Amino acid sequence: MLDNLLALHSGLWTANRLYQPQTHCRPSGFALLDEKLEGGWPESGVVELQLTCFGVGELRLVLPAIATALKDSELTLFACPPGDVNPVALCQAGIDLDKVVVLASSSDASLWCVEQALKSGCCRTAVLWGDALSVTQARRLQLAATENDCLLFMITHKRSVQGLPVSCRLALTPSDSGIAINVVKRRGLPVQPFTLTMPAMYTEHHWSSKAHSITKSKATKSKTTKSKTSESKTTESKTSEKKTPSQMIGSPLSEQQHLPVPNNVVSLFR
Repeated sequence: MLDNLLALHSGLWTANRLYQPQTHCRPSGFALLDEKLEGGWPESGVVELQLTCFGVGELRLVLPAIATALKDSELTLFACPPGDVNPVALCQAGIDLDKVVVLASSSDASLWCVEQALKSGCCRTAVLWGDALSVTQARRLQLAATENDCLLFMITHKRSVQGLPVSCRLALTPSDSGIAINVVKRRGLPVQPFTLTMPAMYTEHHWSSKAHSITKSKATKSKTTKSKTSESKTTESKTSEKKTPSQMIGSPLSEQQHLPVPNNVVSLFR
């Protein structure tokens, strides 16, 4: 009788299902992460990413899944990002910018907006930055996401309550080769902490060529400055030969104040 009741509610989980892998997952785009999570991200629900600070590579971690889900949805939502979302990075990840909505508002208003976006039926993925969720807030977002087949990535730099009703929780720490990941909560067997190698954004050749171009530019400017300085000294010496001692003192201050100023210079400092 109990087994029949549990079969009717897929959201209920019991310990006897411990070794049953997830049947529906979203590939993360990283083979190692898919292996550790037994298929990838959950199909729906809230995935909480706990960070020591923002900007450790958390957006690069979720962009492949967002790009894949965006092919079957009308939009994706980025709510309360700690900085400006780089459109070039989104394009490189294969995300259509016409389907991207960036929300900048207070934390309370953003939670309500994200909940309505999940319930709208046109958003399959969303990313929300902010403080740790309360139990009530997490339950509402989890319910809205699971009932509408949506996946919400909640990115926070504060540790939340361990008993939050979320589908998955990962703790992310930056490392030399990528991101160190500790799976705090998920359905299934415990996972040992591991390091996910992230591809380098800029290669060593890029930085060496960049440094070479900067050095070359500085050297060119230095030569140009020296040339202008020598020309200026030559002009001054020629001018001083023609002027009388009284003329070499300079024009009165009243005349210097009325020198014409280019319009473009004025507009730059308004």
